[in-house]
Amino acid sequence: MFQFARFQWVREYYFETHFQINLRGCVLTHTNNEILGYLESAQVKNGRLYLRGWTLANSISFRLGCAQVTRSAQDERNDVAQAFGCERHVGFQASLPFEPATLVIELKMTDCDVQLRHDLGIKRAKQQAHRKLNTRFICDLIPLVPGILFGAMRRDPDLPRRVKAALRLGLPQEDALVNGAFLSSESAPSEVENRPIANIIMPIHDAMDVFPEALRRLCAHTRRPFQVILIEDCSGDDRVRPWLRAWVAQAGAEFAITLIENDRNLGFIGSVNLGLSHAREGNMKGPIVLVNSDALVPQDWLDRLLAPLAKPDVASVTPLSNDAEIFGAPVLCRATGLAAGQADHIDCVLKQHIAHNAPQIYAPTGVGFCMALAQNWVEKLGGFDPVFGRGYGEEVDWCRRAAAYGGKHVAAPNLFVEHRGGASFGTDKLSLVQRNNAIISARYPGYDRMVQDFIRTDPLITARLIAALAWADSLADVSEIPVFIAHSMGGGAEHYLQDRIRKLPVSIVLRFGGHFRCRIELDSLNGRMVANCDTLDIVLRLMACVSKRRIIYSCAVGDPDLTEIPVFLERLAQSAPLDLMFHDYLPLSPCYTLLDQDGVYRGVPTVTNTDPAHHYHSASGSKMQLSEWRMNWARAVTAAEKLIVFSTSSAVIVDEVFPDAAGKIAIVPHSLLQTVPCLPRPKGTKRVVGVLGAIGPQKGAAVVAALAKALEHEPDMGLALIGRIAPGYPLGEKVPIHGTYVIEDIPVLAARYGVTHWLIPSIWPETFSYTAHECLATGLPTLAFDLGAQGEAVAKAVNGYVLPWASGARKPEQLVKLILTALRRV
Repeated sequence: MFQFARFQWVREYYFETHFQINLRGCVLTHTNNEILGYLESAQVKNGRLYLRGWTLANSISFRLGCAQVTRSAQDERNDVAQAFGCERHVGFQASLPFEPATLVIELKMTDCDVQLRHDLGIKRAKQQAHRKLNTRFICDLIPLVPGILFGAMRRDPDLPRRVKAALRLGLPQEDALVNGAFLSSESAPSEVENRPIANIIMPIHDAMDVFPEALRRLCAHTRRPFQVILIEDCSGDDRVRPWLRAWVAQAGAEFAITLIENDRNLGFIGSVNLGLSHAREGNMKGPIVLVNSDALVPQDWLDRLLAPLAKPDVASVTPLSNDAEIFGAPVLCRATGLAAGQADHIDCVLKQHIAHNAPQIYAPTGVGFCMALAQNWVEKLGGFDPVFGRGYGEEVDWCRRAAAYGGKHVAAPNLFVEHRGGASFGTDKLSLVQRNNAIISARYPGYDRMVQDFIRTDPLITARLIAALAWADSLADVSEIPVFIAHSMGGGAEHYLQDRIRKLPVSIVLRFGGHFRCRIELDSLNGRMVANCDTLDIVLRLMACVSKRRIIYSCAVGDPDLTEIPVFLERLAQSAPLDLMFHDYLPLSPCYTLLDQDGVYRGVPTVTNTDPAHHYHSASGSKMQLSEWRMNWARAVTAAEKLIVFSTSSAVIVDEVFPDAAGKIAIVPHSLLQTVPCLPRPKGTKRVVGVLGAIGPQKGAAVVAALAKALEHEPDMGLALIGRIAPGYPLGEKVPIHGTYVIEDIPVLAARYGVTHWLIPSIWPETFSYTAHECLATGLPTLAFDLGAQGEAVAKAVNGYVLPWASGARKPEQLVKLILTALRRV
C-alpha cells in the first residue's frame, strides 16, 4: 500500500512540475469595437496563470476569482508600434494564482474604463494537456522500472535522487559535461624549430582607437617567424594612413611588414583576398592568419593558434574570445566587454589549465576575427566569395565549402584573444549580418541546425568555464567570489541562496544531488553558465582558477557519497576562507534532521548512539559509524572561519556537538524574502487550520494526516494544505491540497480556503522556519511545537502559541490532541 502511495506521489509531483495549460487569448476591444490591444498568451504553470500581451490603455487589470493584479504597459514592442503607429512601450506581463474561473479584464483609458470578460476555455484545454502529460509520464517511467526494482531490493539510498533526476523533477537539466581530458597535467612541449613563416593578414579601415594597440601586440607577442600584410582600406579617418606609413617605416626594420593602400574601399573580403594574392605572389609557404584590426592578441599566441593545423584535414582554427559567437567566453554567443588586463589574465589561465594535447573540438565554422587557415586548404578553395560584400558571413561560406571536401574547423581552447567587435564597420554591422545570413541560409540549409546542436551540447564547455572563472576572478571591483556548496532539493535553503545570488555581482554554486555528481553554476550580470562534473577532483582543479574564492557550505544532502564532502571542503578551502552554514544538521549526523529511525526527535544523538538512522550507508556500500562521521566533519569545522546558524536553538545544538568551535558560532537569523501582509480573520465561527509548505515526514506529515482524520468528526473545524504532502499520508477528500504556491499568493489562498489559524506541524528542531515567520506575519494565530527554530519564533510572537513537546506525547494522535485543545482556546 505504501509503495502505491509513493507511486501516486511521484506521479503527482511529476504533474505538478511539468503540467502546463495553454489557454485562449483574445482581442481587447472598446465598446465601439476599436482595438485596444491583445491578450496574446495565457498559460497555467505551477499553480499560477501567466498572461502576456499588449495594450494601448493606461493600465490593465486582471481578476480571477478573488485574486487581482494591475499592470501598466511598459515592455517594448516594436512590432506593435510598426503595425499600429503607436508608442513602442505597450507590452505587459502579469501573473496571478490560478483557479478555474472567468478572467475579468479592466482597461483604464484616459476618458473611460472598459471591462471585458474572457472565457479561457479551461476545461477542454486542461483535459487535453492532462492526457498528453499522462502519456509522457508513462513513457518516462517505463525505462526506469528495472532500475527502481533492483535499487529497492538493494535498499539503495541514492535511488530517489536518480529517479528524480531521470523524471526531471529537480532543476532543469543541462547536458554540458566538463571533460577532464582538457585539463593540463603536464607542461607544453618545447618549441619546434624550422617552423614555416606565418602569413598574417590584417585589413584596416578606420578604428584608429584600437588598431595601433592591435599592431603593437601583434609584434610584441609573436615569437614564431611571421610576415604581416597590412591592407589600409581607404579609411574615412584621415589620420589612419599617415600613422600606418610612419609605423611601418619604424617597425619594418625589425619585422617583415608590407603595407598595401587601397585607392577605394574594398571591404573586409576584398582586402583579405588582396592580401592572399600578395602572399601567393611572394611564394607563400606557410599558414594564413586573418587578424582583425580590433583583435588584441596575447603573449605567445601564434603557436597555440597554429598547433591544430599539424593535422592535414584541419582547414581552420579559431581561439576563444569575449566576442566570437560560438567561440565566445565567458558567455556563449554574447559579447562581453573587458577591462584592461582581463583578456591577458584569461589567456594566462587557459594556457596554464588547458592541456596542449586537449581533445580536438570540431565546429561548423570558424570566426574570422582571428582565424588560422591551412595553406593547402587556401590553395584548394581560394579566398572569400565577394558576394558577401564588405564582410560578415564570408568565413562561414569558406568553412562550409571546405567541409564539403572533408575539411575540419577546430577551436584553440588554450588561447583567448580579445575582440572589440564591429570597430571597423560601426553601425553598418546589423544590416550586413542580416543580408549575409540570408545568403548562408539559402546555400547551406542545414547550417543553422549545426550551430544550434553545437550550442546545445557545447563541446567547448570545459575551456569556456575556465575562461569564465578567470574572467570573474579578474573583475577589479570584486574582492571576493562566494562559492556556495548547495543541494538540488529546493526549499527554504534554496530560496535563501537565490536571494543572495541576486544581490551579488558574481557567484559560483557547486550543486550536489542532481543528475551528475556536481553541477557548477556561475552567475553574473552577464547571465548564468551551467556545467556538470562527474568527479570531485575535477571540481577542485577548476576552482583552483578562482583565487578570490570564499567557500560557503550551505548543504550537500543528496550527494551519493557524503563521506567525501568534509575532505572536499577542506581541500577546497586551502588558501581560501570557509564558512559552514547550518540549514540542517548534516555535519552532526547522517540523519540531517536528527530524528531517530522511528521518526522521533529525542535530542542530539551522542557518539555512542546505536540507532540506525545515525549510521551512514553510502550508495557504494560503504558504512560509517556516528563517531567516525563526527570526526570526519570535525576537519571541515576546524578549517572553517565561521559556523553560521540562523536561530539560538541551532547554536545550542551545534555547540553541544562541537564545543571546541563555540567561538566560531555566529547567529544570523534570516529575514522574510517577501513582505507578507497582515490578514483579517474570516468571519464566522468555523476554525480552518492552514498548513503551509511541502510537508514531508520530518515536517509533520503524520501529524497532518492524523489531524485530517480527527477533524472528520469536528463540524466546526477544517483543514487546508497550501502545498503538498509526502506519499503514504492521505488527508481524505474533504481537505483541499493546493499544491505549489508563491509567497505573494498567501493572502489570496488564505482567503480562498478560509484559513483562521496556522499550524507548523514540523517534528524536528528546524534551524530556521520560513513558513513559521510567513504565518506569523499574517497576524493569524500560529501554532507550533516547542521545538527548534519554529518553536523559538512562535514563542516570541504575540500571535504565536507554543504546543508542549513532552517525551511521553510524540505519537501523531497524541500531538493532534494538543493541537485540538489549543484550537478550542485560541
